[in-house]
Amino acid sequence: MSTVRLLDLQMECSLYFEENPYTIENGKGMALRLGRTEEDLKLVLDKLSVLTILIKVGDGEQAYYRYNQPDVLHKVIL
Repeated sequence: MSTVRLLDLQMECSLYFEENPYTIENGKGMALRLGRTEEDLKLVLDKLSVLTILIKVGDGEQAYYRYNQPDVLHKVIL
């Protein structure tokens, strides 16, 4: 996958989870929701979990992802 396409897909996934902060989804479900391949999304979802944008629960086919809500209020107060 090209770097540009990878970044576009990262942004698309990030925005999806930001707009649906209580979603808990696996790679297959995200592929259906976004109309993308599960293979491409696996790379992106794992990358977003490394960046702490998403929280990954489980491994392999059993892995689920959820949004890691930023603690904006805490940062504003301090």
